[in-house]
Amino acid sequence: ERVDPAAAANPDLHLNRATLLQYLEQFQAALEGLSRAAELAPGWDEPRKRHGNLVEFLSRLCGLLANKGKLRGKRRRGLAGP
Repeated sequence: ERVDPAAAANPDLHLNRATLLQYLEQFQAALEGLSRAAELAPGWDEPRKRHGNLVEFLSRLCGLLANKGKLRGKRRRGLAGP
């Protein structure tokens, strides 16, 4: 983007960067990149699909973190293994 300002309008660039940021666990920046890619290419469903998947993942993750330690014995043993 710094070398070629026209690249800032490329939705593929934003989608690829958002994917990288997701793997780096920089979720806020990844969501922003996916939103920008969706703005730049309104007819392209992939950025919106990935944005929804990431939001769903983060909400499930928050739910699991909120319920940490609130499992009953049998379920906790099942998760922990033998």
